[in-house]
Formats: sequence, C-alpha cells, structure tokens
Amino acid sequence: MNRYSIFLAVTDRTDRPDPAFAVTTFVVETGRVGEADERAASALDGLAPDATWPGLEPAVRREVVSRVRAVPHHMADHTEHDRAPARSASPLGDCLHSLATDGSFADIVTQPYTVYVAGGYPIDAAAPIPFLTDASAVHPDAEAHYPALARLTTLLASAAAFSIDAAAPDEEDLYDAFDRYTLGGLA
Repeated sequence: MNRYSIFLAVTDRTDRPDPAFAVTTFVVETGRVGEADERAASALDGLAPDATWPGLEPAVRREVVSRVRAVPHHMADHTEHDRAPARSASPLGDCLHSLATDGSFADIVTQPYTVYVAGGYPIDAAAPIPFLTDASAVHPDAEAHYPALARLTTLLASAAAFSIDAAAPDEEDLYDAFDRYTLGGLA
C-alpha cells in the first residue's frame, strides 16, 4: 500500500520577467486521504471553485486559515523555479527533481507514493522525471479522485507568492495553517 498521497499543482508564473514554473505539493498519509478530503471540503465551503488567495478578502483568508488547520496532512511544499533560462532545459523538470532530492521531501519519495495532479496543467513534458516515474501511480485528474484536496492544493499555489514575500500576516498566510511546510526557490 502507498504510504503517501501527493497532490501536485503546477503554476505557470507568467508574472515573472522570465517565464518560470512553480510546483506546489500537499502531502497526506494515504490512510487519512478520505478524511483529509472531507475536512478540506468543509474548510473550503463557501469559496468559489476558482477562488484564488489574492482575490479573497482578509477576513475570509483568516477564516479559511483557521478551518484548514483541521485538514490532516503530512506536509506542504512550494518550489519556485527562479533559475536563469540559460541554466535550465526543463524548468518543470528542475522543480520536480528538486522536490525528490532536497529537504524533507526526499524522505517521502523513498516510501511508496501516488501523485495526483491538480489544476489540469499538462505534465507530459515531465513524464520521464523520476519523481513521476517512481510513483506507484500518477493521476492527472486529481479533481476526479479527491476534489477538495485538489482545490486546496490549487489554492495553496495561489497563496505561495504572498507567503514567500511575507506580504500576508500570519493569520492570513494559508501556509501558516500547516505544521510542516517549505517555501523556496531553486536559484
């Protein structure tokens, strides 16, 4: 049995001078994924399906942070690709490789895991990356399996810039709802 279920959202960071990617992951122990999806649904109740963190009022952000604390999780991670284009043949591949080899995430990928891709971003170009090929299964349609966890991961992706830039107070920082999280870039 898989030990972890990894929800993955890829963001095309067109707001940057050099086109780049960001990868957001939300990890749940597989034995708790059903419970996590139910609690995520409760935490996101009342939000539009396409809600983004910058589009929410501060009072709503504070409420969501408070409710999301109840979602069982192992960890969250956000990796920005901030390398110069000349240094990278595959920005998305670099982000996925970084996840699999750096920090606390490296311990997760030594255990059996399944990847669920949220947000509908095509990952075909990254298909040969070991992070994906080493997974027990890769589901490109996370919304069909665990819709609330897919939405939460996508919302986390939209909240990352505020967290990295420290633009949101702690009570409005969605990442602050989690016990373990990592925010950073490749550089």
